[in-house]
Amino acid sequence: MSCSTPNVFLCNGAGRPKDLAKTAKVTSLIYFRNDPDCNVNLQLPRFVDQVFHLPLRILDLLEIAAYIFAADRAAQRGAKEAVELHAWPRDMHFVIRVRDVDFWNQTSVKQKLSAALLFMTGDRDYLFDFVPGHSTPPTSLFDREEFAIAPKEPSSVALFSGGSDSLAGVLERLESTNEVLYLISHRSGQPSTKRTQKKLVDALTAEYPRRIRHYSFDCGLSHIRAAEETQRTRAFLFCSIAFSLAHRLSLDSFFAYENGVTSLNLLRRQDLISARASRTTHPKTFHLMSQFLSELNGSRFTVLNPFWNKTKTDVMDLLSRVNGRNLISSTVSCSKTFQRLETATHCGSCFQCIDRRLAAYAAGLQDVDNVGIYSKDIFTDPIESPETRTTALDYIRQAVCFSKETDDAFALARLSELADITDYVPGNEDEAVEAVWQLCHRHGEQVLVALTDIRRHLDDLRYKVRSGSLLQLISDREYLKEDPERLAGQIAAMLRENIPVAFRKTKPKNENEVNDQIDALLRAHGDDFKREFPTTTFCLAKVVPDHEAKAAALIVEAKYIRKATTPSKASEGIAADITKYPLGSFILFVVYDPERAIVDDGTFEMDIQSKRDCLVTVIR
Repeated sequence: MSCSTPNVFLCNGAGRPKDLAKTAKVTSLIYFRNDPDCNVNLQLPRFVDQVFHLPLRILDLLEIAAYIFAADRAAQRGAKEAVELHAWPRDMHFVIRVRDVDFWNQTSVKQKLSAALLFMTGDRDYLFDFVPGHSTPPTSLFDREEFAIAPKEPSSVALFSGGSDSLAGVLERLESTNEVLYLISHRSGQPSTKRTQKKLVDALTAEYPRRIRHYSFDCGLSHIRAAEETQRTRAFLFCSIAFSLAHRLSLDSFFAYENGVTSLNLLRRQDLISARASRTTHPKTFHLMSQFLSELNGSRFTVLNPFWNKTKTDVMDLLSRVNGRNLISSTVSCSKTFQRLETATHCGSCFQCIDRRLAAYAAGLQDVDNVGIYSKDIFTDPIESPETRTTALDYIRQAVCFSKETDDAFALARLSELADITDYVPGNEDEAVEAVWQLCHRHGEQVLVALTDIRRHLDDLRYKVRSGSLLQLISDREYLKEDPERLAGQIAAMLRENIPVAFRKTKPKNENEVNDQIDALLRAHGDDFKREFPTTTFCLAKVVPDHEAKAAALIVEAKYIRKATTPSKASEGIAADITKYPLGSFILFVVYDPERAIVDDGTFEMDIQSKRDCLVTVIR
């Protein structure tokens, strides 16, 4: 699909606009179960039954949020390996029949609605046409204004996903106040999510009798397989549900608990920008949502995240202190639960799983967290997925950087990112920058504590560390290597495996034949390297130098040692290459030595590597 092709969604039976371009991709979305074209699962009548009554404008909001979420799942972004900035953002156009059409067509409402969605999703455009003519019958005899919820005790509304952060926030609120907590959960159909939320709610209800009210909201695509898994608009849906209940309770805020490192999601790699970066709980997202919801409320309304300045380790530590230690293993933080094994609740490989495991070690809670809930143990098992390896190394590399940076260096390196934060957190600009640096610095120190503890627990000196495991990557300080050096190592490993096979029957006649084979192998494995090094445009054409990855500042040079080329001549050739290329480039020297002319590979390699940034690999 072309990046300029608009995605148009006709909702609640809305017709196609007359001026719509013929090239637009048009999808009808409808949630009424008795409609043969129903393709959205929205249990709105069930939710209304739970709260007895919702005003027309709020009913519109819930339908709009559901359609936005469904459309988000149905409209595919670019491929993961597509590094062009225009590949992921989408043009989203909604035509929706509503009840309170005059309210929704106000310019200020549309502007604030679009502003919140644009920032949280990173998409290019959100356009809304609201048309009249929609209505739904009352859900029951109690669906009238006089039956609206009227709490007699102090109350709060909080989002409750079933993750460790939301559980910690709820427990802290229960321990520090006498309020009744109204918990809001969104469920998109996964049975495991429902089980997790029910188990935790049952435990909270037993521990805090008459203080828990749980409201679930089912919403997702129906009879359609989701084309997009990023779910950037889930926060909009979640906040809309919570607002609906808070409005009926006459509250002017609700709580959304998410640790600050995850919420701020500071850049870990150059390609993780725009739509690639999750900003669903970012302080600016919640500010923009607060502005939009204030329009609906008719007065100031605020989305609160008390955890914005806490790390994941801080949250784990809090759970241990507020009666939540025994519930940690029941929470689910994984973003890829569909990749888990039947006996596990977490895939063990996604960013959230890595973050959680390291936080548990840093908080000294690994024994209650690592109880068979992870499908894969990336610490000790080989990491086969390039995406997982990159995710883990990026995470550790950023944490190490946070631990070393001064406040001045931190602020200077992240000026543009901080500009989207400082206006939306407590304090003036200087105080906000200091608070963000303190948060990130503490996170970095905690990750280092976790890594040290992991090595102490898992690095048994009686056995070899399994190649490709995170434990081995940590031991080799892989996270300290820049992309060119890491890419060189990956290429060297691939060539060491494949070059001997390619020349098993017939040895190459000259160095050109070696380079031809290297070129063919680089082409064959190009997609693998792109997946692990998404910012690298890998140039495979043979030039002078032999091979070059320009965007990664990596040069690949091949030497063939045979009767006419002694090891000393090879060394002389490499020495000449060392002076030929700029110091900003990293060089991989591939030395093919089938006759074993080099007596001591280690000495040969180290002697060359001591002269500049390069990697030498001897292949036989």
